Amino acid sequence: MDIFTAIKERRSYRSFLSQPVEEEKLQAILEAGQWAPSVMNLQPWKFMVVKNAELKEKLQASCQETLGKIFERSGWKWVSKFNIDFITQAPVIIVVTADPKKTGADQFLPGRGTGYAFSSCAAIQNMHLAAHALGLGSLWFSLYETEMIKQLLGVPEELDVVSMVILGYPAQTAAPVNRKPLEEMVTVID
Repeated sequence: MDIFTAIKERRSYRSFLSQPVEEEKLQAILEAGQWAPSVMNLQPWKFMVVKNAELKEKLQASCQETLGKIFERSGWKWVSKFNIDFITQAPVIIVVTADPKKTGADQFLPGRGTGYAFSSCAAIQNMHLAAHALGLGSLWFSLYETEMIKQLLGVPEELDVVSMVILGYPAQTAAPVNRKPLEEMVTVID
């Protein structure tokens, strides 16, 4: 699959089959994350692969609690109806953590120090594209409270949880998505 096709056809999935992800595909996806660009080539990420059903149930319960708090604070109706069963449905969750000390020179600029997270996001995008190219579906998931997830997974205190990649074979075909016109997003300064 050509990279531009993968970029344009990749979708977010929220429903997965129980079919396991083959180990060679999982390794290829993790390797795609490993090869992402990072600030100063610090490669701040660590990938935790969660397959354990009991642990996924605990993650789902924690995230459901977080959704309740978000609804209380925001009043957004969609949050109260957002179904996160995909956390236990998907055969694999890749929890992407990173070391904030590996953020690069931006740590010396006011209000910065986020290079470690941006670098990890490049790794996450690589994993999503690799999953799509391998016939898998994925979801970039970030509706959680970091400290609760760190406690559940035993993430070392010095690491941050950047996001989760929910991974598996999609249970349905994703609908096409619209994009805003490019000219609304681009400013050219000559």
